[in-house]
Amino acid sequence: MTSPHPSTLSNREKADLKRDGFVILKNAVPRTVTERAKAVINDDPTRIVHGDNPAINGLYNDSALREVMLDAMGPHTAPINAQVAVTMPNYSDAVVRRKANPAYRPGAHVDGGWAGLCPVKRSDILASGQSLATWGSDGDPRSMGPAGGAPLWQDRERTLAIGSYTALVGVCLNDQRKPGKGQFSVRRGAHEAVEAVFRRQREKGGPLGGGGPDWPRLQAMGDDQAYAGIMPPAMVEAYPDTRFESDDWPWPELTPVLMEEGDAVIALHALPHTATPNMSDDPRMNVFFRIRRFRSGNPYEGDKRIGWGVSDHPDRALNGDFLDYPDDYDPFQTSIDKLCDHWSEWDFGREATSHG
Repeated sequence: MTSPHPSTLSNREKADLKRDGFVILKNAVPRTVTERAKAVINDDPTRIVHGDNPAINGLYNDSALREVMLDAMGPHTAPINAQVAVTMPNYSDAVVRRKANPAYRPGAHVDGGWAGLCPVKRSDILASGQSLATWGSDGDPRSMGPAGGAPLWQDRERTLAIGSYTALVGVCLNDQRKPGKGQFSVRRGAHEAVEAVFRRQREKGGPLGGGGPDWPRLQAMGDDQAYAGIMPPAMVEAYPDTRFESDDWPWPELTPVLMEEGDAVIALHALPHTATPNMSDDPRMNVFFRIRRFRSGNPYEGDKRIGWGVSDHPDRALNGDFLDYPDDYDPFQTSIDKLCDHWSEWDFGREATSHG
C-alpha cells in the first residue's frame, strides 16, 4: 500500500510548485474519504452535485491537504463549499473526432473574470462606437457573467475586473493516468507571465483584468459574436515553451495533470488552466477547492455568503452582492497587491528555488 502523503510539502514539491505553478501530491486523501465523496456524487444520476456537503468538503478538511496548505501557504478559512467537476465520456463519434482534432483548442484561463459569449452582437458593439478591447468599461459592476460566474467588475469604482484567491486544490476521484480522460490541464510555468501582466496593468494605472491595459475584454468569435475570458495575446506570447508530447494528447501546449484516486494537485491562482475533453469510456471525476490565504482585517472570513472553497471572487458574495467593509480595510486594493505578488501569500517563501 502506498504511504499517505505527509502533512508538509517536501523541498522538491515546493521547488516544483515554484517552477511550474503546480504540484501533484500522491495519495493525499485516504481511500475511505474518497469513497465517501464518490458515494454522494454517484447517488445523483445527473452528476450535478453541490459542494456544500461534509463528504465533499471532507476531501480537503479530513485529509492531509488542510495541514499541507496551512504549512505551505498559511492560515485560511476551511472550505465550506466546492466545485464538483464530473466530465462525462464522449457522447458521439462526431464529438470524439472533433475534440481530438488539434484544431480544437481548449482555452486555458485564469479564474475570476467575467467570461463567456457576450450577449451583445459584435456588430452592435462596434456600431455604438465601443471597442471590443474596452467593452464594459462603463458597465454595471453588479452584472454577473453570461453563465453566472464572476462579476463584470469586482468593485463599484471599476478598478478590478478579476477576482482572486491563492490556490486551486483539486482532488482526483478516479484513474486519470492516461492522457485524454478529461484531465485538468495547465499552461505549465505560465504563472509568472500572468503576474507580469498584472504588474504592467497596475503600472499603467489599471484596471486589472479584462478590459484593462493590454488585455482586451472581448475577442472576436464566430460570424458576429464576441467572447470574454480569453487570455490576452501579450500574456500568451510570454508563456514558456513547456510542451507535453504524447500520441494520446493533441494539445502539446497544455500539460495534463495525470492522477489517480486519492491524488491531489495544488495550482496557483495565476496558473492558466482548463478542463479538457474526455475521450475515454468513463467519467472523469474531480473536486476542486479555491483556497485563499487569510487576510487580516477582512470581516467575512468564514461567512457562508462568500462560498469559501468554491468562489473565485471572494471579495463579493457568491451571488455577486456587494459587501460592506470597514474603512481601514480595502479588499480590492489588497487583491490587486496580491495579484501583483502571488508568492507573498505563501509561508514557504521565495527560497524554494532548487530541488531537495
